[in-house]
Amino acid sequence: MTERLLPRIDSPADVRALPESELPRLCEELREEIISLCGQVGGHLGASLGAVELIVALHRIFHSPQDALVFDVGHQAYAHKLLTGRRERMGTLRQAGGIAPFLDPRESPHDALAAGHASTAVSAALGMLEGRRLRGRSGHVVAVLGDGALTGGLSFEGLNNAGGAHLPLVVVLNDNQMSISANVGAIPALLRTPQARAFFEGLGFTYLGPVDGHDLGALTRVLREARASTRPVVVHALTRKGRGFPPAEEDAKTRGHAMGPYEWRDGKLVRARGGQRTFSEAFAAVLEEAMARDSRVVAVTPAMLEGSALVGLKERYPERVFDVGIAEQHAVTFCAGLAAEGLRPVCVIYSTFLQRAYDQVIHDVCLPGLPVVFAVDRAGLVGADGATHQGTYDVASLRPIPGLTVMAPVAGADLPPLLSTALELPGPSLLRFPRGTLLELPEVLQPGPGPVRGARWLKRAEAPSLAFITLGPLGLAALEAAGEEPGWSVLDARFVTPLDEAAVLEAAGCGRVVVVEEGTTHGGLGSAVLELLAARGVSARVRLLGLPDTFVPHGDARVQRAELGLDAAGLGRAARALLEEGGAA
Repeated sequence: MTERLLPRIDSPADVRALPESELPRLCEELREEIISLCGQVGGHLGASLGAVELIVALHRIFHSPQDALVFDVGHQAYAHKLLTGRRERMGTLRQAGGIAPFLDPRESPHDALAAGHASTAVSAALGMLEGRRLRGRSGHVVAVLGDGALTGGLSFEGLNNAGGAHLPLVVVLNDNQMSISANVGAIPALLRTPQARAFFEGLGFTYLGPVDGHDLGALTRVLREARASTRPVVVHALTRKGRGFPPAEEDAKTRGHAMGPYEWRDGKLVRARGGQRTFSEAFAAVLEEAMARDSRVVAVTPAMLEGSALVGLKERYPERVFDVGIAEQHAVTFCAGLAAEGLRPVCVIYSTFLQRAYDQVIHDVCLPGLPVVFAVDRAGLVGADGATHQGTYDVASLRPIPGLTVMAPVAGADLPPLLSTALELPGPSLLRFPRGTLLELPEVLQPGPGPVRGARWLKRAEAPSLAFITLGPLGLAALEAAGEEPGWSVLDARFVTPLDEAAVLEAAGCGRVVVVEEGTTHGGLGSAVLELLAARGVSARVRLLGLPDTFVPHGDARVQRAELGLDAAGLGRAARALLEEGGAA
């Protein structure tokens, strides 16, 4: 039996030491490892399978970390991780304390820059190259774009600057025609025509390609030429997302973007059973009902049709569901234009991605008071995707904006009335919901079908000694913590802005308040409560529970909630500790 090559590869130097004839076998072993790994722990399968030869060729020609390889996002970089000393730990991928889901310089010097959001590679790489020039440091810098990065405006800002800088930046375009789903817009179509050369040369780049991104010989030749260049150069490599794994290659929608966990038995794919219905799926169903009732309602998403469960909605309403690519700023201002023409756009966007469009939310939507609804998915802890994707800051960053209504459901039953509320408002609104399975409210707390206003008591003690004030699904954890405690109340704030001041003041009247939210406590619901109490001269002991003042790493979100004291047991401990504190409120 032929000895496996991969166990002998501990660094890129080992890749360069292999005979050229061994490289195809190394690529086969890398694919086998990635398929096995994602079957065990899940992960970004498709893009990493498509980039195997490209990454092997890059490490063959460039000398990382002396030469910096700057990857866009990291969806495509599992082979890079396997070749740079992390093979034995890759089984911990995306798990608490394990290998990071994306690139992380703290994990390896071969990860030149952390990246969890797309379209950053060219700008970062150009900055690194300028930095090396100014400090007299040698070494090449390579920006590896892929997975739809050219549908994002930041890539073009970087290309524009790089083309005029006349520095020897190497841009490797991993062109697989896919983001998570198929790419959208004019640029992906242009790339597969002869005009691609004119496009990049017009920006000031030497254009090399297109080259078969799975032909190692062709790749190494063109990368060697790029390495020798004294001016900016684009290497255009054509690859296939999901290559080497039939179920991924046959998946026309995403090419196996993230298929695990699964098993490969007797030539057949056996997937793990799906979980319960998610908040994303439930919101998509409620949005579909709203679109059926009102032809003015349209949906917009920045390349998240799959992630936000909008594929079926797109099939039913192809003219009213817009995937604008990885272009969050454009998505928000596009919604502003739709609203200005009398439509009721719902911008379905992850919390972490909405951060990229903060100026557009303020300037283009809220300042003119346009009725755009932001459906903020993945609000709060997201689990395995980690620090770059945690939905930590949406409430704190958006709460100060005048005229923006911010609300959150506790459970699935809250989604229809909250969306109805948002769609009836004359101005902008935001509805945030978490990643994860749908939660159920006790029957007695089920809301009616129509619009709602203000906070809601989940439990109202007759002689209260302590009150929880909560936002979102953590209200159910507080309700469980309150349990049979006769003096503990639970108020679901439901709206952060406008805050239901009367209800909050009533809750604070008992003198002991625990504010609970799955977001930063700096500027969030807790800050809003404290501001109100200070303004009204109300004296109460208040404890704020939320996400810590640090970037929360990847891990199991349920475990992290428990560790952060955001489960029922933790809330109970916090409440009892507050009650045990001496002195008057």
